[in-house]
Amino acid sequence: MRLNWIIRPFEDRDYQTVPGLLNAIWPDEVHSEAAMREDDRDRDLRCKTERFIAEVEGRVVGYGLYDQFEGMYHPQKFSAWVSVHPEFRDGGIGQRLWERVWAALQPHMPISILSSTREDQAPALHLLAKYGFEEKMRSWESRLDVRAFDLAAHAGRMEAVEVAGFALRSLAELGGNEEAYRKAYDLWLETRADVPRPEPMSEVSYENWLRWTVESPYYLPEANFVAVDTATGAFVAQSNLWKTDGEYLQVGLTGTRRAYRRRGLALALKLKAIEYAKAAGATELRTGNEQNNRPMLAINERLGFVKQPAWIDFVKRLETP
Repeated sequence: MRLNWIIRPFEDRDYQTVPGLLNAIWPDEVHSEAAMREDDRDRDLRCKTERFIAEVEGRVVGYGLYDQFEGMYHPQKFSAWVSVHPEFRDGGIGQRLWERVWAALQPHMPISILSSTREDQAPALHLLAKYGFEEKMRSWESRLDVRAFDLAAHAGRMEAVEVAGFALRSLAELGGNEEAYRKAYDLWLETRADVPRPEPMSEVSYENWLRWTVESPYYLPEANFVAVDTATGAFVAQSNLWKTDGEYLQVGLTGTRRAYRRRGLALALKLKAIEYAKAAGATELRTGNEQNNRPMLAINERLGFVKQPAWIDFVKRLETP
């Protein structure tokens, strides 16, 4: 029997149904209406987006969109994704969603489109190849079983950097004030520059950084750790954890200023974060690293993080209009 399905624009009521669709597609992740609305609240007004829904007899079975990243912003560079419920694949819905997204993009005269999927998602890989996307970058998500982690096996690591003149503190402990935020933002600016990304980095203002972090309901000031050079008061390394809608915590950016590397700061801060996660009753930590970022991968492997199937970023280059 042929199913009756339509593709329509995203509506406010879809905030309630799309998370359930995404949870069915990615059952080991947790998506929520609150997180979707938070992402939209934090959107930079420069960044264009448009979303579409595929319905089969009133049931939401597909989701497609184009978007732009504030941290990799270019007025003619976009990202695009299509997701289809496993029960409704191979029926042409994914292709039709791509066509709808593609048509909606054309008035913006795109010069490149970024998309991504996981290496174990054969239908998505096939669709991206069909539309001329080429692999740009691979990243591993790695997961740590917090309950099984033995802090005693790493005894002395945090103490050693303290003895060397560095205080490991959370932003909550440092007062959570304007001075601390400005220092944290300055540290973030330097460390983010070394993070591999599929498109060139763009600037992010202090005000927008605050909106992403301090004003987010997923922000954990008591788990946003920095290493402070006690001789100068400078913030020189960071590692932070974020709340999620699941029982796991997400690792944010871990990085060290270039002048302070190879002193064990990143490892010590990761241990500080794991110590917090244990005390908070978190079951798992999740983090992501580009496959060639050996220094950070080595730290995660040393701590026992287990790699999951790789996420692949694809880019389709277009002729300049």
